[in-house]
Amino acid sequence: LMFERNVRDTSGLEPANFYHMVQFMIYDRDGNGKVSIDETMNMLYARLGRSKMETTITKLFGGEDGAPIVEVGEQGGEIDFDRYWIVSESEQIKLFDASELGQNLAEKRKNKK
Repeated sequence: LMFERNVRDTSGLEPANFYHMVQFMIYDRDGNGKVSIDETMNMLYARLGRSKMETTITKLFGGEDGAPIVEVGEQGGEIDFDRYWIVSESEQIKLFDASELGQNLAEKRKNKK
């Protein structure tokens, strides 16, 4: 249920903190506290398809704003939970800002000034 609600969320309002923690733990197949590109790629491909998988991998393992992936650590590059959390939160905020509610809220803030 948690997976379905978060995957289908188009508003950015679905409580996702626990979901992101569980996702990280699922990706961390060897339990070393880091996820690698290799560990993440297969699962993302099965869930999202190739184009979304590549976009998500670049956001997680690349630099800011889609910069190229820098391979740090083992297994084709690794990130820790802090990096995973920052990217996940950023993407959820972008999703909310692009939603109808987010745009309405931005318009109201603009009109108050």
